[in-house]
Amino acid sequence: MMSFEVLAKADVKFSGRQGRTVDTDELGRTLTLHAAFVTHAPGGRRAILKFSNLSGLDLSGCCLAEADLSGALLKGTNLTRADLRDATLFGADLTRCDLTEACLDSADLRGATLRDATLTRCKMSRIDLREGMLMASEDGNLQQTHGDGGTSMQGAKLAGAKLHRARLSNTVLKEADLRDADLSGSILVRANLSKADLTGCNLHGADLTGANLSGAILTGAILTAATLIGAKLEGANLLGALLDGADFTRAKMANVVVPRKLDRNVREILAQHASWIVSDGRSGQRADLSGVDLTGVDLSGVDLSAAVMKGAVLRNAILVKTSLAMADLSLADARQVNLSCADLRGTQLERTTLIGATMAEVRAGPMPIRGHTDWPTNLNLARLTSACLTNAELMKATLTRADLTHADLSNADLTGASLREAKLQGANLNKAKMDGADLTDCTGMAADAGSAAM
Repeated sequence: MMSFEVLAKADVKFSGRQGRTVDTDELGRTLTLHAAFVTHAPGGRRAILKFSNLSGLDLSGCCLAEADLSGALLKGTNLTRADLRDATLFGADLTRCDLTEACLDSADLRGATLRDATLTRCKMSRIDLREGMLMASEDGNLQQTHGDGGTSMQGAKLAGAKLHRARLSNTVLKEADLRDADLSGSILVRANLSKADLTGCNLHGADLTGANLSGAILTGAILTAATLIGAKLEGANLLGALLDGADFTRAKMANVVVPRKLDRNVREILAQHASWIVSDGRSGQRADLSGVDLTGVDLSGVDLSAAVMKGAVLRNAILVKTSLAMADLSLADARQVNLSCADLRGTQLERTTLIGATMAEVRAGPMPIRGHTDWPTNLNLARLTSACLTNAELMKATLTRADLTHADLSNADLTGASLREAKLQGANLNKAKMDGADLTDCTGMAADAGSAAM
């Protein structure tokens, strides 16, 4: 049942005039007729709500696909899971609006204001967020209704949003939360992304020409084949970012945090770490290899338990039978790494890139902690595309939203593992043990894979 709860609203005006108020009955009729319009039912009529004041309403789950909301006031409106596909929101004010899990595919948001809006896991493919200016006639004169013509999404919460091929040129995304958002193929020419959190964000093939990324967090971001000509990246953090084929011509890179060369002999670090382990931390020194470039290094059989390797580069490294129990390898670039038979119990591998990794027979079950609950291995949001995990021990491992596309999990033990929202397209699960595994909302799972494993 649809409810419309009007909250206290401030006196909001366009060019000195208050937006048109829509009462509950009128809005109910409008939405009913619009639903018929969308389904091509007789008597349907497209919702025309331009310049309407809908601030503070509960429109969660409503169908507003193709609706005209040009210049509408939607401050603090609840639009969670609403259908706004192809809707016209030109110049609309969506400040503090909640659009969690809403669908805005192909919507027109030119010149809209989305400051501090929540768009977590929102679908926004092919959205148009270019600059635009809404004018109104008053006393025979044209006046700008609000904003400066550019789309403002400052401070917006866009974690996990799907913005594939979105048009975002000149958009203000300063301090926005874009963690794990999909911006692949998007156009962000001269966009302001300063101090934005783009951790794990997919920017493959994106056009960031002249964009402002000063102070942005780009840890673990995918920037492969991206264009950053003339972009500002002063003070940005690029640890764990994938930069293959990215064009940084004339980019300003002062004080950028990037992987560093090892300033000490690795054997000395390992000896100090071994002493730290044996003495329970009373002597020696814990190995801290955060952000270190260890491409191709051979550390087979070494004990790096509880080492800190966050954001390290381990491409093509050889870590056969290496102990990494309780170590922190989050955000590491470990493409094509060889971790065969390695000990990964309780290891932190969140957002780690393990594309094409060899992880046959790894031990990645929970780590027993004396007096405490066993500590599971964390592979949340890990990129494991085409990884070899045959005979891997992954009991109770957390693989929420992990990408296991085309991974080989044959004979792997996933008993009690969490695979919520994981991608399993083309994965080999032959004879995999999945008793008690959580497969909620995972994609690509063959209908009979679970039963075949039992």
